[in-house]
Amino acid sequence: MRKVVLILVFAASVFPCAGSVPPTDSLLMVGDSLMDSHEVYRALCVYQEAFESRDDASLRMRLASCHYQRAAYRQCTSLLEPLSPDSLSHDAMRQLFYSYKTMKDTPLQMHWGRELLKRWHMDAEVVADLALAYNLNDDPERALVVTNAYEAVDSLNILVKRQAADAQFFMKEYPAATSIYERLLALGDSTFSVFYSLGMCYEEMEQWEKACAYYGVAVQLTDSAKAWPLFHLGAALVKAHRAGEGIPVLLKALMFLQPEDGVMYTLYNTLAEGYYADEQWMAAVYDWQNALKYNPQSLSCWYNIARTYEFLQDVAKAEDAYKEFLRLAYAKKNPNKELQGMITHAERFANLKEKMAEERRKIDELMRKVGEKLVD
Repeated sequence: MRKVVLILVFAASVFPCAGSVPPTDSLLMVGDSLMDSHEVYRALCVYQEAFESRDDASLRMRLASCHYQRAAYRQCTSLLEPLSPDSLSHDAMRQLFYSYKTMKDTPLQMHWGRELLKRWHMDAEVVADLALAYNLNDDPERALVVTNAYEAVDSLNILVKRQAADAQFFMKEYPAATSIYERLLALGDSTFSVFYSLGMCYEEMEQWEKACAYYGVAVQLTDSAKAWPLFHLGAALVKAHRAGEGIPVLLKALMFLQPEDGVMYTLYNTLAEGYYADEQWMAAVYDWQNALKYNPQSLSCWYNIARTYEFLQDVAKAEDAYKEFLRLAYAKKNPNKELQGMITHAERFANLKEKMAEERRKIDELMRKVGEKLVD
């Protein structure tokens, strides 16, 4: 009781007529004044005192706002969830939406985003963040529904347009995505992600020179300190028949990559393709051999090594590599047309089909003799 009296005395000093209003209303006036002064903790204490006497939507939203500003998201949502959506203010709905986003509760974040946009459909920030949630949840079609509804009124919002572009990209609609990303550039959005995404779009469309140009800007925007932009730039340069430029970029990417098998295999394999395109034959073989360290059963690596040695007229090494390729290839059921062509070429080299069949017969004969001795 002493606490209430002290607060009411404070209220009387702030609001001269506070004594003529109910105690709870006086507390609310004090709390509101403290919030206006950004004294969130003191306001929280006052609102909590009032909440012990009265529970209504207005007071719950005041308390929730205090908790939200103090990053106590669970307390914020527990106060707001029992209220009907129609009774919630715009700020309260945003607090629910962003609290669940921070707590990584995507279904509830999406739910409250949809509820908010039913009443305030032009809240661009929530539109963009709800579309982002759909994109991250592998549902780009719904992201487009949200962004299209907004862009029917305002087609110049960069936050919303980014998510529309990403949705098209995730749906593999690369020309449509490219058009939106380029529109973002025209609107002044010169962030790394736009240039990187444009590079990826042109890479998917096999327009290598444009991919190189946009990846090049993306690399500059990251101070050349990220591996994947460098890798994509290097790979695009190789595909654009600019292997001499691509190889140093790929080597730089290698410096930043962690030694994960899949990543290292892809990088060494691409680097080898660059050396091969640049007619650095032994360097290509060396890096295909490096790639095999991370994927020893790579048919393409063994075949490429064999073809390179064949080109260099090193028959012994070509034969060894073709044999390893064929051993792996014969284990494949229903090889596709491309693989079957590779098998046919390998078998024809130095009559390898007959040689390997003869090796198989010798091994079978040896195993038979070993088996007979064991029986005896």
